[in-house]
Amino acid sequence: MPISLKCPTCNAPLEITDASQQIDVCEFCGNRILLSPSVHQEEHSEPFPGGLLEQARNLKRIKELARSGNKIEAIKLFRETFGVGLKEAKDAVEMLDAGKPVVFTQTSSVTTASPFFTAESRPAAPYQVTVRQNVNSGFSIGRLFARLIGVFAIFAITAGIIIWFATDRVSKSIRDVVRIAGTSQGAEKGPDGLLTEALRFGGEGIGAGKFKDNRTVALDSRGNVYSIDYTGKALQKFDPDGKFLTQFALEGELPVLKLAAGRDDFIYLLRSTSLHIFDGRTDTPIRTVRNSNFQDLAANSSGSIYALTDRNEVAKLDENGKVISKTGDLLKQINFEVKDLRRFAVDGIGNIYAADSMGRNLLKFSPDGKFLFRFDSAGAKETAVGILADIAIDNSGKGRVYAANAFKIVIFDTEGAFIGSFTAPQTFGLAVDRNGALWTATRPFIVKYEAAQK
Repeated sequence: MPISLKCPTCNAPLEITDASQQIDVCEFCGNRILLSPSVHQEEHSEPFPGGLLEQARNLKRIKELARSGNKIEAIKLFRETFGVGLKEAKDAVEMLDAGKPVVFTQTSSVTTASPFFTAESRPAAPYQVTVRQNVNSGFSIGRLFARLIGVFAIFAITAGIIIWFATDRVSKSIRDVVRIAGTSQGAEKGPDGLLTEALRFGGEGIGAGKFKDNRTVALDSRGNVYSIDYTGKALQKFDPDGKFLTQFALEGELPVLKLAAGRDDFIYLLRSTSLHIFDGRTDTPIRTVRNSNFQDLAANSSGSIYALTDRNEVAKLDENGKVISKTGDLLKQINFEVKDLRRFAVDGIGNIYAADSMGRNLLKFSPDGKFLFRFDSAGAKETAVGILADIAIDNSGKGRVYAANAFKIVIFDTEGAFIGSFTAPQTFGLAVDRNGALWTATRPFIVKYEAAQK
């Protein structure tokens, strides 16, 4: 009997008739779909915790996250779903993103330890200890007893590691937060007196002025601040002091990849398949560009808007989102391996700063796309702690390049030299205003950093 599914790309119906089939091709959009073993085994499987159907649904979500550039969440969801380590999850997500098949084993039982608390008094994600076995294995009292002993032993070992790790991490985080990040009132200096937190607003919640998962931020010429949840339906606008002003409605729940503010305070919002343009002065929508192949957006200090394509090109856009000029593939002229480009920024004279998804390679190109140099490897090591979230350029005269990897903010000068870094958990979006202040989307907040007074 055929099994009915839907294509994760175009939502067209799929019929799976071959029980050994691993990959199906959508006849409507041509997308190659990786099928979880649970698609064929659901009706005959034991009621394991989590459920095979849930794993199949999670696999679809993992693919969507990976292909939209949000590999941090994809890796996290993969680990939670299939009970694998960080390296295995990263490799699997990379294969899914590249359209390659991945072989899964079924999770049979999960034991979860209590979460510890970070220095910000927010619960960290729980650590999981997972025992894995084949789906078709039999059941017996002896096996159950052996399984319980194994789970208990692993749990005991892991609990000790968690206690040591939590104690060490919380202690270090407290030192870092006190020394670097400051408080919501702002007065604590950053590394070597580079930055101090001046303002924080937003917070956890639903409705005006609150966020659940904001990952991008933009600033218009009047200093107004824009941000939105990752799958949000409302782009929120605040004044320079953090007061909520208004919001723009969006249809659907497609991931929001980036915000950028252009000339005349036109606000550009990039989703996974479309570009939306709003007028920030009249607070009205202007137009929507469908079927874009853009992965990231950037605005330089003069308000010109640029987009990074899925072919590693940088395109300059007019005010209506139409491409008016474009570089070639930036990676073709490089004689060392860089898999892709996922984040970029543009300075006041059009120089391009681009990085791969893991932040291992931060590169500078001329306005016409000529490769200039790779940034200091010492800073690149700090940037590559996690998947690179954003890049921003300070054009106020300080000549700084900021990169965020969701764990910390790394600072370079525009010639590629590493300046320093500081801890900034949950920071995904960056923007720099005309005075050189750094604004961040640090979910669920908007945070403003200013140069420390000497």
